[in-house]
Amino acid sequence: MSDNPQKSSPTIFYAKNSQSDKSSRSPNSNKVKGKGRRTEQTFQSKSKNKKDSDRIETFKPKVNKTNFAKKVDHVDPFSSEENDSPWQRKVRDNEQMPTFGYDEHRQRKEESLVYSENSCKSVFKHRRYAIVKMFVTQEMTYQFKDLIEWLVKQRLGYDVVSNEQITKLTQTPHHGGICLIIKKRTPLMLLDYIEKNSHKMNDYVLAIDDVNNPHNLGGLIRSAAFYAVNGVMLRQTNLLDSGAAMRVAEGGVEAVESIKSDDFVASLDLFKQHGYQVVALLPCQAKSIKSSELHRIQFQKKVVVVIFQQINMKLINCADVVVYLKGNDNMPALNISVATGILLSNLQK
Repeated sequence: MSDNPQKSSPTIFYAKNSQSDKSSRSPNSNKVKGKGRRTEQTFQSKSKNKKDSDRIETFKPKVNKTNFAKKVDHVDPFSSEENDSPWQRKVRDNEQMPTFGYDEHRQRKEESLVYSENSCKSVFKHRRYAIVKMFVTQEMTYQFKDLIEWLVKQRLGYDVVSNEQITKLTQTPHHGGICLIIKKRTPLMLLDYIEKNSHKMNDYVLAIDDVNNPHNLGGLIRSAAFYAVNGVMLRQTNLLDSGAAMRVAEGGVEAVESIKSDDFVASLDLFKQHGYQVVALLPCQAKSIKSSELHRIQFQKKVVVVIFQQINMKLINCADVVVYLKGNDNMPALNISVATGILLSNLQK
């Protein structure tokens, strides 16, 4: 055998980057001068010089990103890298796989979020079979132990999560430590509502015209439930599924019927044909509209109260009575939900 160290050293195969690199390599290119030692590039090393960018060739199997995402055990429905929608997935703190978050479009169409203690308790009282899943903090589990026991019997999911996670899911800090995913209610058509309540001696309905603020709407529904109003008529009944409106209503949404109407003028005319008195409540004073003082009105046993965000003259002309609550120079008008509560309290008398 020869004493030449080049013949006894192992052969290293390098990846071919270009033709120019091939001519620049030599068997002694990796030797350390003066010591007779050789050094090799590791898998993790990265050369800053393009001429020294040779590496040992490695092969990695292709990864299917779709299949890989399905195998992830830790999923968070509360946030997303692309947007802040609560219907997306990401890594979460606990290791439970949520039963919610798999079909965003179906959920937004068929399901809604309800939060706060009284709202969730009202759903459990009136529509418990509409509950899909519950998210609750550890501190609130005792308050909802009956609901948790019922969910376990029905084999429905619930997650004990942190306060921050429910905040991400509901997009508000005013959730009260509890959130339910529920199925939306199907609103009644006007003829169905009239037929359903035709046997009642007393019946009160709120016809809400273009009140889009969920807090005002929730306040109206809370007053309606407090004064035993049976139905609420809206053009957009999906506004009642707003989490903010449900929270402000404090469970009142579950106590009233939702009535769908595309044409308020025709609907009010149909109410009048079935013996209902139509009363319009002005949100502010209008000198061109003749109104009556509240204490002088004689209400009938069946009444439809029309509530305005802005005065609609077509609906004013449909009314049997127009009411305006007069204030003073300091405060000429009340919030619409407060004014409605005052009117409903007099209607009960």
